[in-house]
Amino acid sequence: MHALKQKRPKRSIRFQLLLVVNAVLAIFVVLFLIFSYQRDLAGRLEDKRIALEEEAAALLPSILQMQHQGRDKIQEYIETICGQMQEIHAPVHHIAVTFQHDRFRLLSERKATPELLQVIQQAAKSPGRPASFGASEIVVGTYTQSGATVYVSETLDNLYGSVFREVLNNLSGFIVLSFITGIVINLALTTIVTRPLHHLVQTVQEIGQGQLGTQSETFHCAELNYLTHEINAMSASLAAAEKIRKRQMAKARKIQENLLPEEINIPGLNVASLFQPADEVGGDYYDVLPLSDGAWLFCIADITGHGISAAMSAAVLKTLLIQATEHTCSPAEILDFINRRFTVISPVGEFVSMQLLRIVPQTHLLEYASAGHDPACFLSPTGETADSETTGLLLGIDEDATWDNITLHLTKGHRLLMVTDGVSETHNPQGEMFGRKRLIALLKECQQLTIEQTTLQLQERLSNFRSTNPQQDDVTVLLIEMTDD
Repeated sequence: MHALKQKRPKRSIRFQLLLVVNAVLAIFVVLFLIFSYQRDLAGRLEDKRIALEEEAAALLPSILQMQHQGRDKIQEYIETICGQMQEIHAPVHHIAVTFQHDRFRLLSERKATPELLQVIQQAAKSPGRPASFGASEIVVGTYTQSGATVYVSETLDNLYGSVFREVLNNLSGFIVLSFITGIVINLALTTIVTRPLHHLVQTVQEIGQGQLGTQSETFHCAELNYLTHEINAMSASLAAAEKIRKRQMAKARKIQENLLPEEINIPGLNVASLFQPADEVGGDYYDVLPLSDGAWLFCIADITGHGISAAMSAAVLKTLLIQATEHTCSPAEILDFINRRFTVISPVGEFVSMQLLRIVPQTHLLEYASAGHDPACFLSPTGETADSETTGLLLGIDEDATWDNITLHLTKGHRLLMVTDGVSETHNPQGEMFGRKRLIALLKECQQLTIEQTTLQLQERLSNFRSTNPQQDDVTVLLIEMTDD
């Protein structure tokens, strides 16, 4: 398998613009320097050729006057002149003389080869182009008069070096110019783009963190000003929508609170409760209802998920529970009644765990049925604990599912703890769950406290255990204690 490629870090606009500008400028500079080099070199070559022609024109009258003195005299003269030229100018000079009607040819150096004369004559035929001789190039100026021609050649090594040094000087200037341009562009981008964008990013981050309605200041740049206007409009729109949502959620929370029992006052029983939704509204539900046979029904349920959808399902369960208690007092039959109707109307994939306890306070008789809910914990007056059993499937899975009742006889001082899984599945920042062991240990630890104090202890313990972690699931607790008749 190919190794996963690491994502390249994103470059800032400032960096990318500077890169593009300097790359274009560098290409322009290179092209300009090449053109400048070629142009300057051609100009310098032409100037050099003209200068050499002028030297040849200055030499020719003297050579014509010396023609009758013989070849040696002319040879000595041109060698003297050539030596003086090389003392004044560093480049290597050669002077050649030819006569139209004579095979008389002279070079400034007696040891110079005939090939050099041939190269000089060929170079004279192409005045605009240097000729190569050995490792060097030469340029030639000529002058003809009275059948005699003087050729003055000069090597171009120094000329090339001089032109190249001028190009380097120009390049240094361009580098300084590019550096200054980069600084100016960087300052301009920082002022015009980077700082406004940074401010806009901070505004968007504040909006993303929930500070809806946050507004950004406007800028002089039309594009950024347009972007600012749209962000401000979005922020104001989100703030207005959030205001409406909060009003609606407050109403939904009020409706859900109305689904819960207000005051629970049952002779022979003490009841304490805790209800903490993870969102404004939750998917947990509990209820305490009197039955027609004089017993009391305790219900605790947990709908999958939380939020509006789960809260609506909780309202449906409340209605179905009240309808069921009008027809039967058996926990198993109530679960059957609710399941048949809830399976038909519930969304696909939404299930409910529910536990029902029927308690006769006068006789301490307990009858319960559980549809896949977390076990209830029974704490005896002597400190012994036991868990309830699951007697059937979750609600909403199988319309024809059935449940069994389990009957227990309790005594005065017995406590019954009913919870949803949001209690045991509370996580600390290290990812550890609160768990049932801590829950049962706390129940035993608080046996000498009132059930109200025990509920408060549980709430505090969960909050401390959660620490900086947000609450991920609804937390619901029902704690019941058997008392005197």
